Amino acid sequence: MASGALRSLPDFRDPFRGPLIRRILLLALLARIIVFAAAFRGVFPIGEGRTQADLAVNIMNGNGFMLSGSMLHPEREEQAPLLFRRTFEFYRRVDGFYGAMRPGRPTVFLVPGYALFMAGVFSVFGMENYLAVSGVQLLLGLATVYIGLLIARRFLSGGYLLLAGLFFALDPFQLFYEAVPATQGIFTLLFLLGILMSLKLLETVPESRNRVSTSILAGCVWAGAFYVRPAALPVMAWSAVLLAFLPLVRRVLPGGRDTSASGGTVSARGFLSGLVMLCTFAVLMLPWGIRNLGITGSFMILPSQGGVNLWEYNGRIFTEHFEGEAQGALMLYSGIREEYTGRLNRPELVEFPEFRDEPEWVRDSILYRRNIEFMLANPVLTLRLISLRFIEMFKPFPLNTFSPLYTLAGLAALFWVLFFLWGGAWRCALHRGPEGFYLATAVAGYSLMHLLTASGTPHRVSIDFPMAVLALTGLRYSAERYRAWRENRTDRGKETGTG
Repeated sequence: MASGALRSLPDFRDPFRGPLIRRILLLALLARIIVFAAAFRGVFPIGEGRTQADLAVNIMNGNGFMLSGSMLHPEREEQAPLLFRRTFEFYRRVDGFYGAMRPGRPTVFLVPGYALFMAGVFSVFGMENYLAVSGVQLLLGLATVYIGLLIARRFLSGGYLLLAGLFFALDPFQLFYEAVPATQGIFTLLFLLGILMSLKLLETVPESRNRVSTSILAGCVWAGAFYVRPAALPVMAWSAVLLAFLPLVRRVLPGGRDTSASGGTVSARGFLSGLVMLCTFAVLMLPWGIRNLGITGSFMILPSQGGVNLWEYNGRIFTEHFEGEAQGALMLYSGIREEYTGRLNRPELVEFPEFRDEPEWVRDSILYRRNIEFMLANPVLTLRLISLRFIEMFKPFPLNTFSPLYTLAGLAALFWVLFFLWGGAWRCALHRGPEGFYLATAVAGYSLMHLLTASGTPHRVSIDFPMAVLALTGLRYSAERYRAWRENRTDRGKETGTG
């Protein structure tokens, strides 16, 4: 079994022949050394790292997975900006971080994966050593680049694979979120590894080799990604569906090949592979679900923050809590806020309830119900907010105040990806078999999930590498069509000349 598990690991040989991969990884290392030097100088914000660090310290001190009461006050409160002070005053008034997360009590508002990662770093490098967290994440970023290359080589070759490697090594958004002590860097590593394992399952199911060990390993990777950010769950589940219906997918897609002997709709091998992956995932969720059962009375693995997210991205925009918001949020939402002021259907639903002593999962369920009712009562507004979240997620540069260097780097890195992404995704989905269909639909589904709930650059960065693969697929197809057009034009010219 152990040897089978080792054989089921992705092929970590060089995705290109020769030293090119080493040069790309060296470039990625140099970029991360420069970014770490900037982190050493305090260039990058702490962001959600303070919250996760507090959870990590409580875990290390034996207090369990819970938030401290001190988190209801900003750091250096007397020096904090007015927006921060107002936000924390709101937290204290309702006795809940983010309005729902109750300090001093075991929490189910977040999943524990990233806090455990930070606890591991702190145990080696010292308590609340954010610089060490950034350094470890930047080092692990080399593995993220390599995994991205292993995904890319399944769809690209030659110069296009080289371009993918350069993008992976130097993507400014990925570098930024590896340097910030937040979930994005670690989640991207595990999320891409999960996609790679699912692609390997789609490739190996017809060959019936090492399916069980590969499926178990895939379930473990996806569970790790879920414990950092639950957004991994639907992408894993979708791969299990495709595995089960692999013969149908191969027949329907122009680029697919039905290699099954039966020619049926469902693949028994694929179904079992997906089932083993899901069962492995479920087993690894048991400790978390049982722990939450003792706290809430219900077996639950999803964090109780869906209602808070819906309020943040829908109702809060039309309340006093939005006043004095960050520059980017004001730029996107001020116009629609002014337009709909006094015109909302059921405006009472946008206000944050005056909670007293309700547990966080009760608060979240109340917020979820109220905001769903608000969205249904204002369907046109809901669609317009989704369109604004589309802009917020796929903007190629930050709308808040950043250095011109970072803004220009982001624009240069992502603009061409967004230009070629859509055609490349269509081409990959229809003409690169089940593997291409999975990659394209995983990116689309992940994006849609966030557009319907909460979106922004932090949510998008985990699909930057797959988006680049799809964009380069579109670029290659565009180049092929252009060459064919030029050759056809040349041939016509020759025929006209000889005529």
